[in-house]
Amino acid sequence: MIFKRSLINELVNTAGAVFTVIFSIVLAIGLVRILGMAAGGRIDSAAVLEMVVYKTLVNLGPILSASLFVSILLTLMRAWVDSEMFVWFTTGGISLSRWISPVLTFSFPIIVLIAILSTVLSPWADAQSEKNKDSFAQRDDISRLTPGRFIEGEKGRQMFFIEELVPETQNVRNVFIFETHGKAEKIIVAETGNLKANDKGDRYVTLQNGRQFEMKPSSKDYAVTDFGTFSKRLDIKPDAILSKSVDFSIMRIDELWKSSRAGAKGELFWRLSWPWTAVNLVLLAIPLSFTNPRNGKKINLIISLLVFILYLNVLGLGKDAVAHGQIAWFLAFLLVNGIFSVLAALLLLRRTVLQMGLRSLRGSYG
Repeated sequence: MIFKRSLINELVNTAGAVFTVIFSIVLAIGLVRILGMAAGGRIDSAAVLEMVVYKTLVNLGPILSASLFVSILLTLMRAWVDSEMFVWFTTGGISLSRWISPVLTFSFPIIVLIAILSTVLSPWADAQSEKNKDSFAQRDDISRLTPGRFIEGEKGRQMFFIEELVPETQNVRNVFIFETHGKAEKIIVAETGNLKANDKGDRYVTLQNGRQFEMKPSSKDYAVTDFGTFSKRLDIKPDAILSKSVDFSIMRIDELWKSSRAGAKGELFWRLSWPWTAVNLVLLAIPLSFTNPRNGKKINLIISLLVFILYLNVLGLGKDAVAHGQIAWFLAFLLVNGIFSVLAALLLLRRTVLQMGLRSLRGSYG
């Protein structure tokens, strides 16, 4: 049918534009966060692009769901505002329920992709991201030193800073070390140095051409000592990652299914909900798009946005409730998504009944 082809074409164009905007915003926010983590020494700066790709895959399912909802909403709102809907209803004899078929035809491939992302690709990407972080955390701290950043020692009694680092030779320039021993304080500065570790894993820096300032706790005086070569043990150790809590977000779907832990069931609820959520958002967008040309579409946009936010919040609450063992995951899965399916059906029925009443009224005066 003509209206079906034209509707799908417009949905494709609108969805492309909406997805580009939402994706760009999420990508920019994610990039800033990952760059901040790299600058803070929490991830390898050489793996920034790889981490961005992984985080994008993790967020792609929700991005596609939001893009679907907004694109259908905007497309049908435009048709209401331009009175195209009234033309199809009155002269074409097309009911509102007939719009479900082309909308679902357009949405089906994207919903399948959302299902694959939420159940397979997103947890895989999350696992790869965590693997990168853990691999970087397990490295020798010497290889993790970030020039231009203050680094605190393991027990908080030492702080050191290097301005330049040559990874191949482990040579450093412009070194600053501050440490405390009781109430005594000591500052060491040097022009150059070299980083190394012994067989026991202890880290040392050998400094050249430097000066040591030792503050006496009982007075304001301090002792200054110049040195040509001086070795100093660095009070740092690799991050302890063995004590990390279980991260259910990186577990495969079959592992979540077999696990008896409440946190695993909460993650299972979250992943399996997204395909159904996408379907519900598609169906909700059709009746929510109704717009009176005289009133504009601001009110409808606000209502639709509130419904979308409410749905996401209820999903989050459902996940937390399941993760804390307050409700069975399958029951929460049916309740949360089923309620919004019923809401979509009621809104569609209401709008269809109103449309039939309008058509009957026009026929009586025709």
